[in-house]
Amino acid sequence: MKAYKDKRTFDRRRYTATIEFSYFNRDHYYEAQTLNHSDEGMCFKSEISLRPGATVLIRVKNLHPNGACNGDCWGLRSITLAEAKWCKEILTDTGSFYEIGVKYFQPEY
Repeated sequence: MKAYKDKRTFDRRRYTATIEFSYFNRDHYYEAQTLNHSDEGMCFKSEISLRPGATVLIRVKNLHPNGACNGDCWGLRSITLAEAKWCKEILTDTGSFYEIGVKYFQPEY
């Protein structure tokens, strides 16, 4: 069995923030919660799934409940476009949710 090799360039920071996302150029937003993020992307949990390749607009609604960052939120973009890279359903005793990994589109400057 092959060991999984992490392909990430940047370290992940675990930080909880409430976000909302929508398919690019759509009006309907879905609420989600970040699990971790880096300079190039994030992982969040949502009640809906996303197809890999989908372009989404992500906006931070609320940072940590007490408003403290302590450096853990560094690199978390307040608003960004991203591409869904993967989506995994997580089953629990009370239902299910989706973990979604996205990669930020890099600015052209």
